[in-house]
Amino acid sequence: MKIIDFSKSYMSWFGTGEMSSVSRILLDGVCTLINSHGEKDIFYLIAPCRSEHTHSDGQLIVMPNYDFRGIFGAKEYKIFRNHWMSNPDYLDDPGLDTTGGRILEESGLHSTKWDDVKLDINYFDNTKELTNKQSIVDSTLNNSILVGQTELFNDKTQQKAILEYPIKTMNVIPSVPRFQVDTGPILVPNFESNKKLKVDSLDIAYIVYSLFDQGEYISRKPVKIANTDDGPLSVTDYSELVEYVGINRLYAVI
Repeated sequence: MKIIDFSKSYMSWFGTGEMSSVSRILLDGVCTLINSHGEKDIFYLIAPCRSEHTHSDGQLIVMPNYDFRGIFGAKEYKIFRNHWMSNPDYLDDPGLDTTGGRILEESGLHSTKWDDVKLDINYFDNTKELTNKQSIVDSTLNNSILVGQTELFNDKTQQKAILEYPIKTMNVIPSVPRFQVDTGPILVPNFESNKKLKVDSLDIAYIVYSLFDQGEYISRKPVKIANTDDGPLSVTDYSELVEYVGINRLYAVI
């Protein structure tokens, strides 16, 4: 099968107007959703960046600053803006929404926001699947490029998801042999979501596993950190632990 070369795969959006801006962003992960009829929808997680005044002649970094990242499919998109606090009204920041609060998540169709969105996906010419622990240890110590793939299935909805991602952190014990993947961010599905847009059924997570048939991931969610007279304060971080049974595959570029 074809394995994505994440170092050469991009999402690019094209703004509107004569002086429209083009942004090209690397991909961090892919999630292919497959329904009970075998129909596929593919979504791509872009690398995060910081909020900025693009092509300004003045200050470039937006203050207060926030983490910006997004998910893009063939037609749908979702953008996450992770501010210092998750609470939408914790600061009065004009221009982000009509209430003076902060927009944390935004989803919709490409056509409502950009002139065009392009997904340029490139693949490695030669890869091999690492089917045992020794081959994973050897490829790690040889500094091979590694790509992971995790297949999940939901019995209730009869849906499947295939996650694909570059391996950024790999731990090994050569003498045993033993391996442990710890990498992200990636995209994971919420199989039981009833949201209208499919992109809204995806979460951002980090994944950890040391076996081929099970593992864990931790999703990025708001978590309460304190109570105040004005209500609870929360931050958005990786806080929801999920254990899964599935198929983990690892590939090395040769």
